[in-house]
Amino acid sequence: MNVYFYAAFFIFLNIGTQVKMINFGTKNGANSWRVVNDGVMGGLSQGEVRLAENSVIFEGKVSLENNGGFSSYRSPVQNMDLSAYQKVIIRYKSQGIACDFTLATSTQFYRPNFKARLAKNTSAWQVSEFSLREIPAFQLGRPLNYTLSEEDLSRVLRLGFITGEKKAGPFRLEIDYIRFE
Repeated sequence: MNVYFYAAFFIFLNIGTQVKMINFGTKNGANSWRVVNDGVMGGLSQGEVRLAENSVIFEGKVSLENNGGFSSYRSPVQNMDLSAYQKVIIRYKSQGIACDFTLATSTQFYRPNFKARLAKNTSAWQVSEFSLREIPAFQLGRPLNYTLSEEDLSRVLRLGFITGEKKAGPFRLEIDYIRFE
């Protein structure tokens, strides 16, 4: 069963098909991201989002029962060309199970995606910066031996966040913005 929650609001400042910045919160533009839990594969994890004035709060509880183990928060599928950028900067707070920032170049779950680990247990706002071309590839949670290429960056279909540790427990990720430079 697919569990979808449409609510996050953001602004895309576009340069052609290039995404520059995504601001979250009730004061910013409007478009929908969704929560996808492991229930799509029979798991029992629960994640949901709440909007704050200038951020979005993605929180819940990961369960390993019934082959579960993740909750994710994803942008709509759309063509994004990020090849003009060198890095991604994310401002957030995080508690509990660590979360990863994700970039997908395919809509098929079994295809590789790219993930960067966000520091956890940061009750104060944290800013993490990642070199886009150094973000590693993963397939079904297993690391692969390559990183984002120029071609991959030119055909990103979806951005998101996913609980990144295969362990049970609560998580909370508050996101202010994602910026590409």
